[in-house]
Amino acid sequence: MDRRDFLKVSGTGMLAGALAPGLWTSAAFAGNSAAVQVPSLHLFSKVLQFLDYAELADTAVTLGFDGLDLTVRSGGHVDPENFERDLPAAVNGMKGAGLDCEMMVTKIVGTNNRRDYDLLALARSLGIKSYRLGGLKYDGKTPATEMVERYKEQLAALADWNQEIGITGVYQNHSGEGAFGASIWDIFLAVEDLDPDALGIQFDVRHAVTEGGRNWADGYRLLKPYIRSLAFKDFIWAEVDGKWKLVNTPMGEGMVDFHRYFGMLKESGMNYPVSLHCEYDLGGAEKGKREPTMPREQILAAIRQDVVTTKKLWAKA
Repeated sequence: MDRRDFLKVSGTGMLAGALAPGLWTSAAFAGNSAAVQVPSLHLFSKVLQFLDYAELADTAVTLGFDGLDLTVRSGGHVDPENFERDLPAAVNGMKGAGLDCEMMVTKIVGTNNRRDYDLLALARSLGIKSYRLGGLKYDGKTPATEMVERYKEQLAALADWNQEIGITGVYQNHSGEGAFGASIWDIFLAVEDLDPDALGIQFDVRHAVTEGGRNWADGYRLLKPYIRSLAFKDFIWAEVDGKWKLVNTPMGEGMVDFHRYFGMLKESGMNYPVSLHCEYDLGGAEKGKREPTMPREQILAAIRQDVVTTKKLWAKA
């Protein structure tokens, strides 16, 4: 289905509701309280890497997003090898569709590559305000305390870059064995002395629940002063072929207590941009595949439902 066909479907078929007046406005996301500042909703673009820049931007608008959390990494929408040419094209496509272009996702973790500095500088000149770092890992050999000190120095150097450029780097707490930041305390120790407007946290509640169970709220409160963006997604633990595995789900169908979490966000008045991650089974689109096996209209309908659910959960919290 090409761009014209998609827009036709969105207006008359499965996605018709996307164009209903008022449904996708920020006011709807705010619920009934005008006093609550509402985070802007961005789509993590990995799930639509089968679309070109123009289709990506138009589709995001039609689905009700305020902007895109653009993948600027190997295999992403923008390949860092060609960022001078492709990043302006992607951002211009977003601006032309009326989208915010303030977030991007990279694999940058340090200051050993001068082209990374040039990439960040260009991004900032185009209006991008923040970028997500790549993930850091424990090596399994070095004591954890030494790794914390090593990464603390590494991130401090990157924060200096960010201050020079005027851009904010955010590190996502991510679950998984060996993932630095999964336990929350380690990444807190690494960033506690940094200016969070230079290098802060993208708080991912799904990963916090995965690793912290019922303790996730304490992790949120610990990192709260350093949070500069948010990631929304959901999951369950399920028995698959006799083994317990983590299974991603659409928003509101999993184990994350969004009622409590959204209530905490509202209470704090936190107004940082949100990256919505659609990482459940979408025929490979959730993994960034450019030729997913699921029909495009089904993928787009699933994303649309996540937006609807997110806004309903926010309104009820």
